[in-house]
Amino acid sequence: MATVSEQSRAHVVLEAVRCASNANIPALRQIIARRPDALKLELALRILLTYLPATTEPELYLDLLYQLSGALSDTYNVPLHSSPAPLENGFSNEEARLRVKSLRLTPLIDQHARYDQDADFLTLFLLRQAHRIDSETGSLDLVTQLLEPFVDHSEVLRTWMVSNLLPLVRLGYEYYGRSGPSYTLERFEEFDASVAVQSLLSKAAHREFLKEADKREGKTQEEEEEGKERMRKEEQRLRRDLRGLVGPWMYGETTRKRRKLNHRSMRKSSISGGGAAESKETANQGLPSSDWSSVNDWLLDLSLRDFQWSVKVVEQWHGPSDVDYGDWAEGTQQVDEEILQNATCRYAQAGLAAFYATNDHSTDSAMYSNRIIKRVAQLMDLDKPPDLDNEDIEELATSIASGVSHEYLDGLSPAHLLHNALLRQQNPFTYPMDSSVNLALLLNVSCHELCDLGIIKTSKSVAELCLFTSEADQLVDLRRTLQKLKSDKLEADRKGEDFPEWASTRRRILWLWGWGQQAEGTHHPRGVFSKIAKTDLEHELLQAMLDEGRYEEAVNIYCAQDSQPLPMATVERIAMNAALFSYDAASNCSRERGGVLKAFQIIEAFGSYFPDSTGFSQTLALIAATHGISMYSLTLQHGVPFQPVKIRAHKDPISLIGKILDQNNRSYTQLDNLLEIGQNLLAAGLLQGSQQTSPPRSTPSDFAQESAVPQRRILQMAIEAALKQDDFDTAYSYLVTRLSSADHSKLSPRHEPVHSSTQDDISWRVTYQVGSFNAASTEKISALRRIEQRMELLSQALLLAPTPALAEILDTWGQCEQQLNAQIAREADEEERHDARGDRKIPGGFDADSSPVIQKPRNPARSALAEEAPMGLFDVARGAAAALSKSAFPLRGPQQRETTKLSHGRPLSTASIESSDEGSVTGAWGEGRVRKRDMVSSMVTGGLASGIGWVIGAPPVRQE
Repeated sequence: MATVSEQSRAHVVLEAVRCASNANIPALRQIIARRPDALKLELALRILLTYLPATTEPELYLDLLYQLSGALSDTYNVPLHSSPAPLENGFSNEEARLRVKSLRLTPLIDQHARYDQDADFLTLFLLRQAHRIDSETGSLDLVTQLLEPFVDHSEVLRTWMVSNLLPLVRLGYEYYGRSGPSYTLERFEEFDASVAVQSLLSKAAHREFLKEADKREGKTQEEEEEGKERMRKEEQRLRRDLRGLVGPWMYGETTRKRRKLNHRSMRKSSISGGGAAESKETANQGLPSSDWSSVNDWLLDLSLRDFQWSVKVVEQWHGPSDVDYGDWAEGTQQVDEEILQNATCRYAQAGLAAFYATNDHSTDSAMYSNRIIKRVAQLMDLDKPPDLDNEDIEELATSIASGVSHEYLDGLSPAHLLHNALLRQQNPFTYPMDSSVNLALLLNVSCHELCDLGIIKTSKSVAELCLFTSEADQLVDLRRTLQKLKSDKLEADRKGEDFPEWASTRRRILWLWGWGQQAEGTHHPRGVFSKIAKTDLEHELLQAMLDEGRYEEAVNIYCAQDSQPLPMATVERIAMNAALFSYDAASNCSRERGGVLKAFQIIEAFGSYFPDSTGFSQTLALIAATHGISMYSLTLQHGVPFQPVKIRAHKDPISLIGKILDQNNRSYTQLDNLLEIGQNLLAAGLLQGSQQTSPPRSTPSDFAQESAVPQRRILQMAIEAALKQDDFDTAYSYLVTRLSSADHSKLSPRHEPVHSSTQDDISWRVTYQVGSFNAASTEKISALRRIEQRMELLSQALLLAPTPALAEILDTWGQCEQQLNAQIAREADEEERHDARGDRKIPGGFDADSSPVIQKPRNPARSALAEEAPMGLFDVARGAAAALSKSAFPLRGPQQRETTKLSHGRPLSTASIESSDEGSVTGAWGEGRVRKRDMVSSMVTGGLASGIGWVIGAPPVRQE
């Protein structure tokens, strides 16, 4: 059997393949050492790569690799045995050559690999063997044992181990030991930058289990401490994973990109013969954007999911310079300060981008935003921003706002706040510099102030509100803010909790208006509500105070101060509108509760500062009238309670008193209250629309004339209500004492009216209505007295009525006269029958033809009437005739007055005494005896005919 030295090259190759397949490393070393001519370095490595089992412990063939690594020029210094071992194959030379040709040896160069293919053979072998071990065994431990001894062999191998092997080893074994390897080397190499960063940081960024644990209630103090410790460790993991996983992977990515760029620049320089330096400089400027942009993108996405977590990342990780390469690359990095500074700047920009991108609506979001702004300022060596809990934060922010130039603010655009534009290098919102950091601080302080006011807004929404919205949008947002404030204050009052006073709230909102700045020339201050005019802002604040019922605070701020924020006329108008709004919203007419009480309190609070205000006095009168109506039951629609706003909306508010009279029994007896309601409605200015044709009142007499109309209408409605309930006495009393006296004092001849036709129409109609009412007699008032009262009222109606109505009144007068005659006849017949019955009952009485000498006893009822009324029947007739002759008939001639005086010159009481049993009385002329009913009828009819005959065109009565 031939030895190795004696065999052909084909036999040696086949023997090496057999030893490699059996993992007989010592024999393989002997073959390689004795026949270096047959087993070149590449061939030997390819045989190992193809046939050595992947499960072979690397320590078994490390010596062989060490020897090969020191003999890259095909010269081996391998110790040989004393005698060569014989070869065991019995192939002929031809068969050996054929078998060698049929071998399928794995090439050292992998065309699909992402690492550099220009490395030496041993480096290529180690990389391919590492992938083979990982794919067949899944053991990164074996890969590490194979590669770690050769970490210093080449830069390509070191870069690959740091950027690929180290992150996977740490992820699967060191940092999260229980999880095991997550990805194969081949798959991990295929990841692009964004996928790789997401994969490496997925476990550190996933803290849902911590959130759920923190939400659990009823935890003990020990559990609380454990939770805080867990959270602290999780926060440390973020920095650890960024330093130990992403940083090493980014090292390899940067190296590969730099090598590609250098390779391209070399190709361009070889083609063009120049411009290599310029190409290299351009390549270096593009590195930071492409190297760490995936980390910045991940940080931006994290701020959308968990803003607080992203803040802790920025706080704990110092950026691209904070990387843990382990022992494999320690001290081997050559840092380009310019590139590193640029990468740090982009990392700080990612922090500001996270500030604008977050949609966190928690109350702590402003505090976390302040931490990220401070961290960005620290990374860029800028002035340290103040803390939000500083007592002078508004003053400090105001001084900062003065440093933000108008040119910078004018250069901002809504497109800069788009999510995909936040990380662009030239974005003025996020590129870290003094102006952008100061603007971010102002926006964050605004968010903090709004949060204190109960409004949670993100920094992006505040930026859009400050810089890009219109005045209408800001006004809507201001009103929404004030409405939330009012609801929160009401809730605090309901719970008995303290709430900031409106003076403090106003100070905050005024700061938000312009960030403490004032207008300078053509430059208008910028702020959350800066596009709203300051007077409009004060208007909304005052309106909010009044809506919430803070009247004393509103008076102190807007009326009692020397420097008034608003003109007094504006304050008066706002207070008036607020009072009327509360009045209109009221559901009850009582002044002691609800909206009417609120309106009254507003007028009362501001009244002392506006003593001559017509609007205030009218509103007070309206409230008084409304309160008066609240004393009665009133319903305009079936089942719908009466509301105060209907008084202001009603075309004729006085008609509401008529409904009160209809719906409240005997309410007509409270005439003074009803008249007071009417006067208040007039003082409130609600009745002017019904008197548009009246001349404007300028004197007290004009006001008295104007107020007479509602008084007469209310009297009319009260009288009508009394008549509906058959209360003639009350109706008659109102006419005599309330309406008639006023009419007589203001009457002139009919052709010279003082009042309008509406006023006269009310007076004569109500008088005629009562006079035509057929009232029943009572025990105290006889039927004859009722007829006399009616005729008295009809005579007054004749005096007040227009000419077309006289015929109807006279017709009623005639009916009353007939009733009077009939009643007198009945009473006379009753007297005669009574006298006849009395004569028959007296013993020794006279015959019917004999003249009676004994006067019949008086009727007890008539005696009672005489005691109650001093005037008898004829006295009433005489008084009526005299009144008619003096007042109702102003155009009677002197002769007629004298005749009347002669006819009535003797007292009617004397005539009554001289009455006889025949019912006659001796007249003043001595012409014999006349019946009483003829006398009364003659007097009334004659006087009436002579007094008002001129109206109906009758000829005057001739005097004998």
